Amino acid sequence: MANIKFIGRDKEIKELANLKGNFFLVVKGRRRIGKTLLLRKAFPEATYLFIWPDKSMDWICEEICKENNLPAFKNFKDILEYLLDKNKVIILDEFQNFFSIDKSIYGEIQKIIDERKLTDKTFKVAVAGSSYSLMNKVFNDAASPLYGRRTNEIVLENLPMLDLYHELGFSLKEFIELWSVFEGVPYYYEFINRKVSPRENIKRLVVLKAAQLKEEGKIILSVEFGKDSKTYNTIISAIAEGKTKLNEIASLFSDKKNEAIKYLDILRKDFNFVKKITPITENPEKSREGRYELIDNFLSFWFFAIDRQKSLMEQERFEEVESKFDDNFNAYVGRKFEKFLLLLIKNNIIFKDKHFDKIGAQWGKFDGKRGRNCYEIDILGFCEKDNKLLIGECKWQNNVDADEIIMELIKKSEYISWKMGSRKEEFVIFAQSFKKKITTYADKKIICVDLKDIEKMMKT
Repeated sequence: MANIKFIGRDKEIKELANLKGNFFLVVKGRRRIGKTLLLRKAFPEATYLFIWPDKSMDWICEEICKENNLPAFKNFKDILEYLLDKNKVIILDEFQNFFSIDKSIYGEIQKIIDERKLTDKTFKVAVAGSSYSLMNKVFNDAASPLYGRRTNEIVLENLPMLDLYHELGFSLKEFIELWSVFEGVPYYYEFINRKVSPRENIKRLVVLKAAQLKEEGKIILSVEFGKDSKTYNTIISAIAEGKTKLNEIASLFSDKKNEAIKYLDILRKDFNFVKKITPITENPEKSREGRYELIDNFLSFWFFAIDRQKSLMEQERFEEVESKFDDNFNAYVGRKFEKFLLLLIKNNIIFKDKHFDKIGAQWGKFDGKRGRNCYEIDILGFCEKDNKLLIGECKWQNNVDADEIIMELIKKSEYISWKMGSRKEEFVIFAQSFKKKITTYADKKIICVDLKDIEKMMKT
């Protein structure tokens, strides 16, 4: 698909084009997000140096010199000095790999930067890396030689949802199915075959025996964890399977909550794989109702469709793997549909006339006839200025009966104490389609939003 790699990247391209004088630019982002392509587009005349993992420094220097027709330098410092003296822009890709090859290179680069500043010599270097944790160690750890040396930083995020939707040209249902797996990672969309359905594309690319992306999840994890991945993989797998509460995750550590918290904090802060969410009505710092979820859609899907089925795959029972995918994919997309809608609202793509001070998911407990009961609300939004409360339910289904859902949703709203008695309530039900749309129920304002409605709002 033409230019899929650069849609929604105008801001970053402009920022790179405006770089003047010397710079030490850092570009970070998850694997496959387009860091290298962005740098090569911005600096087409640059000398590109890839830092191979699991190779010796001697091998890397020899390979770089051969690829770029350089003199046969024996150490990396001499290569950099030579190129910089020729006023070259240098791109160093997978910069974090020096950690496992030769960490002293970071100190050598620091000396080059400092010396060239003092002597007013040219220094134009851009570095990219896929490991969130290691790139943070290189540039954010005060003990690192390169701490404080970067002049610019770009954190490359997923392609913007709206731009991606318009560029791809799929129906909204098809787009949501693809987005629930590939999110905004441009590399994955390059393999999409427009002649077959999203479900068939996902099967072909990830699920089937010879799928191109079958090992992708394993590679993403190995980039961060290396060989020490067993504990982290176990936690991530548990979260992907629905064990999202602390006590459920602690069961993996003989119910030792402190140990579970330690590893969850590492996954959140050091690796950026997991995030903690709390009910939107509660203070995140004080809430005891926290849940954990995977940030990345692809990783979430990979654990759901591939890692969970390892036993079947090892037995060559691929028809059963495919059957499980067919049976459960709709439920998987349903969970991502909630995330999709929240992003649309937060980014002011739909409901543009509404403003929310806070919006997110809500859950909690209430006293019922049979003791403590639980409730969940998919979307809850607050607007202090207008004294408004939005209460929403998401259904990834066709022919939804709005009457049945709204009764339950109104009941759930009674557990929200915010400005009770004076607030203006608005209820919204999202679905693929409805049997019949309703606008009021028991004097409550109801908005029924189907995929056609969302599609119209996304196109305006």
